[in-house]
Amino acid sequence: MLISNQFDKELLSVNICFNMINNFSNTTGAIKNSLRFMFVFLLFQSASFSQTISNLDQFYTLVDSASNLLIKDLGDEKKINLELNFGVDYSVFANKVRGTLLRSGVQLIGDNSEDQNFVRVNFVVDNSFVGYSEPEKDGFFGDFFTERTIELSGNYFVSNHSQLKDFKLTVKDTINVEDVEEVENRSYPFTQGELPPEPFFSSLLEPLVAIGAAAVVVILFFSVRSK
Repeated sequence: MLISNQFDKELLSVNICFNMINNFSNTTGAIKNSLRFMFVFLLFQSASFSQTISNLDQFYTLVDSASNLLIKDLGDEKKINLELNFGVDYSVFANKVRGTLLRSGVQLIGDNSEDQNFVRVNFVVDNSFVGYSEPEKDGFFGDFFTERTIELSGNYFVSNHSQLKDFKLTVKDTINVEDVEEVENRSYPFTQGELPPEPFFSSLLEPLVAIGAAAVVVILFFSVRSK
């Protein structure tokens, strides 16, 4: 009987050890899965934060849209003599317009070309705008965000058309206030805009709440200890 009881105890101990090992393995697996999920989440968040489009790239998008308006008005005309009037400020857009036209199948004819079967196009960009709305906080302890507005305006004239075509194109989105300096390009002043200051009370309230919460925690801690 003594040997049987001893054997039962040893068997019970072995079962307990196996259960502990199994539980430990399950816990370790859950921790590993949680860490993998957290890593993927942080990686995704990092990628999403790094995808803010620069102001210059937004202007490029608007230039593409203006070029497509011209292409639509050209209709079946595939040979043009193109004159670009962008001045010094917007000369960076010139190759963007040419590239969009060439990709659409339009052939650019030089002034000295013997081919006379073409139309003349004068394309002008004369104004741009970058603006930011008053920053607003995303949640109580969240970051400040602002609505970004980018505008591009100008006109174009096609020699076989009787009217000058004006365009004014706008794109709006929301960006983090901390990204404003990164999306602007100091080499191109037209990509810069004026960002309104953050609301005073919103900036002041957050540290006051944090200090108040810390004070409450300290008071509760000493109240519990005194009891």
